[in-house]
Amino acid sequence: MSKKRLHIAILVYSPIIYEGLYTILSQSDVDCIIYKVDVLDDLEELLRDNTIDLLITNPMQLVNREKDIKKIKKNFPDLLLAGINIGVVDHTLLSLFDFSITIFDTVEKIISQIKRSVNNTDNHSALPSDNLTEREIHVLTKVVHGLSNKEIADSLHISIHTVTTHRKNIASKTGIRSESGLTIYALSKNIISIDDIELPHHSQE
Repeated sequence: MSKKRLHIAILVYSPIIYEGLYTILSQSDVDCIIYKVDVLDDLEELLRDNTIDLLITNPMQLVNREKDIKKIKKNFPDLLLAGINIGVVDHTLLSLFDFSITIFDTVEKIISQIKRSVNNTDNHSALPSDNLTEREIHVLTKVVHGLSNKEIADSLHISIHTVTTHRKNIASKTGIRSESGLTIYALSKNIISIDDIELPHHSQE
């Protein structure tokens, strides 16, 4: 894991979930500073004054705020978004997040997922990945998560044509065209972990 101190913002309405996450993080070996955020508008102010590495929130609290989330991700591209899956999942909204945890996960799994995601972000620029660009790696990650071309385009704020071009480049560089093959490739390159592909995949088109 990165040796730097992580700045983590938690945006949840439930005091029980907040206290649980705060306790899990503060008692772990993750060196972090934790910020409590009450509403999304407060997050934007926090981001202007602080370097926040990770936002943990319930995706359902961001319903109808997709444009605001996309704007935040555009303005703060290094910010990781973690969704708390409480059993009600909007897959389109969840596609905006870098990873998700559930209220049923063990403490060890939650901490491991956070560490792995931060490590993946820190190491992306150094990944060999057959000369894949950072954007191609982002597209590859979305592909193996089962997102359609349109969902990938929406989540990365690019056109479907650009997504298609990136996918052609990925196939050309890796020699792999099938989703299952790309999943194995991404696992072998440590671009994703096995936990990242637990959700069932749906059609690419």
